[in-house]
Amino acid sequence: MKWFDKQAADFEISRFGAMTLMITFQSCLGSVAAMYALENGNTFILATVAVVTMASNAMFIAQAEAKHCLFTFYLSVIVNLIILIILYFL
Repeated sequence: MKWFDKQAADFEISRFGAMTLMITFQSCLGSVAAMYALENGNTFILATVAVVTMASNAMFIAQAEAKHCLFTFYLSVIVNLIILIILYFL
């Protein structure tokens, strides 16, 4: 847990710069995952991608605690990457 606490402390130091980069990165990744979901015609996966990506964006925009922001960011990146890998090889 020390690694995550260090990430949260570093996030607080440069909160707005980090938020800008994280929102941009995970939104682009979510958009690519949504494109693959639409290409395969799977609305459940599309909804999952949208919910996870928008939840992360909402945490950043609402300026939630650093740990909540980082947790949803990491969750968004991991879920979107898994979906991308699965849909790419289908």
